[in-house]
Amino acid sequence: MTIPTDDPLLSNDDAADGVFEFAPEDAAQSTSPGLGGAKRYKVLSVDDDIEFQQSLRYALQDFRYREHRIEFIAVQSAHEAACLLNRDKEIAVMLLDVVMETDDAGLRLVKSVRELLGNAEIRIVLVTGQPGMAPLRETLSQLDINDYWLKTDLSLERLHAVVANALRTWDQLTTLDQARRGLQLIVEASNVMAYSRSLEDFSVRVIQEVTRLLGLPPEGVVCTQTHDTASAAMARIVGGSGAFATLVGRPLDELEDERIRHILLHCLQEQRVVRDRLGQALYFSSVPAGPSAAAYVETTRALDPVEVDLLSVLSSNISSGLSNVALVSKLDTMAYQDQLLGIPNGNALVRIMDNVIKAANVEAHSLLLLDVDQFSESCQALGLQQGELLLRRVSQRLAQIFQPPTVVARLHNDVFAVFGLKYLLVQDFIARLENCAPEEPGHVSFISLCSSRVDLDCFSGSGAEALSMALVLLKQAKSRGLNQMAVYVPGMEAACRQRFGMAFALHQALRSDQIIIELQPQIDLGTGRVFAAEALVRWRREDGTRVSPLEFIPIAEANGDIVMLGAIVLRKACRAVRTIAAAGWPDFRIAVNVSALQLAKEGLVEDFLEVLREEAVAPWQIELEITESTAMEGDDTTKRLLDRCRTEGFSLAIDDFGTGYSSLARLRSLPTALLKVDQSFMREIGQRATQETIVDMIIKLGTRLGMNVLAEGVETPEQVAWLKQQGCHAAQGYWYAKPMPLDDLLVFLARQAG
Repeated sequence: MTIPTDDPLLSNDDAADGVFEFAPEDAAQSTSPGLGGAKRYKVLSVDDDIEFQQSLRYALQDFRYREHRIEFIAVQSAHEAACLLNRDKEIAVMLLDVVMETDDAGLRLVKSVRELLGNAEIRIVLVTGQPGMAPLRETLSQLDINDYWLKTDLSLERLHAVVANALRTWDQLTTLDQARRGLQLIVEASNVMAYSRSLEDFSVRVIQEVTRLLGLPPEGVVCTQTHDTASAAMARIVGGSGAFATLVGRPLDELEDERIRHILLHCLQEQRVVRDRLGQALYFSSVPAGPSAAAYVETTRALDPVEVDLLSVLSSNISSGLSNVALVSKLDTMAYQDQLLGIPNGNALVRIMDNVIKAANVEAHSLLLLDVDQFSESCQALGLQQGELLLRRVSQRLAQIFQPPTVVARLHNDVFAVFGLKYLLVQDFIARLENCAPEEPGHVSFISLCSSRVDLDCFSGSGAEALSMALVLLKQAKSRGLNQMAVYVPGMEAACRQRFGMAFALHQALRSDQIIIELQPQIDLGTGRVFAAEALVRWRREDGTRVSPLEFIPIAEANGDIVMLGAIVLRKACRAVRTIAAAGWPDFRIAVNVSALQLAKEGLVEDFLEVLREEAVAPWQIELEITESTAMEGDDTTKRLLDRCRTEGFSLAIDDFGTGYSSLARLRSLPTALLKVDQSFMREIGQRATQETIVDMIIKLGTRLGMNVLAEGVETPEQVAWLKQQGCHAAQGYWYAKPMPLDDLLVFLARQAG
């Protein structure tokens, strides 16, 4: 052996006692799952020859690899080496003897390191003084040993060359492994950050993932974002941990550490990574219109090239994630915030209500809906700008009266919601809301409001269901007039569910021939003869039971089935009038009701004419009845539609006359031939003079306008006599006949003719 044995670091007494220098355990253990820091080059000698180890120490004490001194560690047995290698994953080279506590201890250690510890990076150089114990070719082929030398062949230069070559190989392998683990961490980080829904949450995740990649504790990191690099000083701190956690939400210029603040400002202004000796600020770009961000990481050491490259890759992923989370945050704002007023919308309200319901804290909470009376009229009269101004005023008043934690939201148009403690959502507060004016303290403008309230302690359902119930109640309140309030009473939702069930059943009935018509005769008061009949719709279920028209017609109007219902009635009326004509009454006419929704349907006249052609019926045989409110409230389009019907040959009648508000000028312009007096005016003929006066006026008005007048609901001979005396042209009602099936009407007509 040609290596000098004098070792100034190890005395002869120490050698005799078997005392060696070991690395401290704390330094040997890795405390972070990250990449760690700068590499440390450690060489381990495993040999029970103390003099040889002294020679190795002496030979390597001035050895340099890439300008770094190595850390030499020596143990005397394979068992000691295995324990050390299990603790310390950073040992680069192991100079290993074969024969120690057993003849094959070294070779067994090799298998343990490779197979049990899974350490494939450490370079193992077998150094033996007994070549017969480990033949070169057999040993290298069977075990994962990287080099093999006899102790007698190791000169100082050769030892340096062997160690340098082993360190170079270990360096390359660990660099590749570091890159592989870093890329794996980046993939994991990207997956973690993909779940962020806000900039705040995203920033916290950035802190965690950057520090994890570098093997640092998640502290000393601050994330900031700005929309304009020229205003970097006004950037906002959106994420932090450790000592920086309390700064979240504050401007960057309030960061007390001048050094860190300076680095972050330069990073944002120059849009690049900025480093100093203690840390660095990473720059994350976004889409052109989105935010940019900077994160300060306190590294306290220089990063190696692999870490720098991996940080660059992670920063690119973070930049993409920043764009995504900015978009998600914007979409979240659009989904849960009213764009005009900047307050919560209906989605946000339902989410808040559901959280309260889940927390079983409903006893003290109520939902109040408010609708601005005559909002549409105000917009029509003064324009949309006036409407927006009115909404802002209502929002300001709500904010003044109902302060946090009460939630104020805008649902749609002029409907607002207030959710909070029950005792605050009462009529007195609504009155204060109508009369306060924070926008103009010196000039209070009254705002009339309709409202509805649902107390959650007596309502069973989700937030969305409570809101739906409140909207139904609000419609009820508005139908009663200005400044009205409707309050939920337990059991109301059962009625709603019943109506929904009926709507579904009606939908099926329209498609399964459960809709029939009955015909009520109309009598000419001058001759006493039947000249027409009104077709009245009936719903007869498959089991023979009937549903009252008062129940299902409003439902059909509400869900749009009234159009299909009207088409069915028209077709059945055509078939009935054709049968009646064939039975000997060719001049007979049947009246059918046409709803406002049908009149709004494009191509209505063409649809009617198509049905009449298919059923071989002339238009004059069908009379179309529209209500007074539909005739008076319709626009010029309605009038043109009625004119078209009249031109095609249909007879037109105004139904329920006297119950609405008629314009005499419009009434005169309509192409109607018949006014039907509502039956409510007939009940007290002969009992109340005021009722007689109204019917008398309608009869005279119709006569003056050249229209015939028909009285509905005639039930007594006194009513018939009075109508004849006043000059009424026709009547229908129970006095003459109840509504009946077609076969019964044919019998009725035959009996009258006989």
